[in-house]
Amino acid sequence: MNTVKIINYLESIFPLNLQMSWDKCGIQVGDCNQQVTSIMVALNADIESLQKAIDQNCQMLVTHHPFLLEEIMNLDFHNHHGKFIEMAIKNNILVYSLHTCLDRGKDGISMNDWLINALGVHDVSCYDEFQVGKMALLNQPCMTSELVKKVKDTFNVPVRLAGKEVEIKTIAICGGSGADDLEQLAGRVDAYITGDSKHRHAKYALDHDIVLIDVPHHLEVIMEKRLASLLSNLGITVKEANSQDYYSYY
Repeated sequence: MNTVKIINYLESIFPLNLQMSWDKCGIQVGDCNQQVTSIMVALNADIESLQKAIDQNCQMLVTHHPFLLEEIMNLDFHNHHGKFIEMAIKNNILVYSLHTCLDRGKDGISMNDWLINALGVHDVSCYDEFQVGKMALLNQPCMTSELVKKVKDTFNVPVRLAGKEVEIKTIAICGGSGADDLEQLAGRVDAYITGDSKHRHAKYALDHDIVLIDVPHHLEVIMEKRLASLLSNLGITVKEANSQDYYSYY
């Protein structure tokens, strides 16, 4: 299958005009007019996921996080930026990233739609002007400790909690770094699930009676299985990288 057909399919679901102004979605490196028999889907565009694509004879690597989002000072093949480019070109692999296009999505297909629906909810809606974060009503209200356990068990991630033991009926979620949205959600939802929270966010949560559940960026690995399922509609072989968290937890 030609990569043009695959890219057109992806962009019909996640149009490039959805990306934030600072983002670098779309083609990262490679030939956008080559033949593909297998696609690798990965959370990150890094050397590990690229090596998996090579080892499993994939000609295209589709990721959430873009390679080009990092500042690239040079393409010395001895550093990780240059090595990534060299590996992709030598092995004829096209790297394509979705990032904020997937974060925003449309028609109920997006990163945060996938995340919040995994927790058993209804009446899902966007909570912010950027159409990224999602809020919803839990199908079954629960206590704070029960929601924490549900998040841990559903996504298989460690969590941090700032909040009291209260009944939770409404939740919001933003995968990745969404802690600064906490203030706009206080009084609108009972609990907020996101990452990269700091001491001040924990204090704010306690002061304003909103439960803050902090989760790693690796929560977003859910996209591998969901995006692989979408791409399989093309009738092409799709493989998942099963990306590992960059952090170790002790």
